[in-house]
Amino acid sequence: MQEIKQLLALTSALKEKYKHHNKSFTLDGKLVGDIGEVLVAEQYGLTLYGNNKQVYDGYVTAEPTKQVQIKASFHNYFYFNKDLTNIPDYFIAIKLNEDGSFKEVYNGKGKLIYEKMLSHLSTERKYNFRLSVLKLEELNNHPDYEKIKRVHG
Repeated sequence: MQEIKQLLALTSALKEKYKHHNKSFTLDGKLVGDIGEVLVAEQYGLTLYGNNKQVYDGYVTAEPTKQVQIKASFHNYFYFNKDLTNIPDYFIAIKLNEDGSFKEVYNGKGKLIYEKMLSHLSTERKYNFRLSVLKLEELNNHPDYEKIKRVHG
């Protein structure tokens, strides 16, 4: 099928263009996440760890102790790990647009998400927490919360 060949050619081109970020751009459900990680890394000056890191996707290149988990979606929600012993230091969630741009939905401490949105919920969970874009945007709009600064855009 010609469309599948085109998709594979596009993912191969993405992998080559962003090889310095060590992302696979596979069509197995990770493609959106890989795209989001690369977009955030480029805009916020992050170094990505590559594939399959447990909690963190990368760190601020200029401040390696600032580790970041990145989530990207075309939908109105994001997932937050149910394992609350592994709350990320920083969490950046972006909503992808079909034109290739994105909107920052949340950029800040992972602990803040837990304290403001999840602490009242049961910690005995079978599935990850589902966070709405609206709630994350509300939390993100607070001017006093620490964020990872953009270096581009």
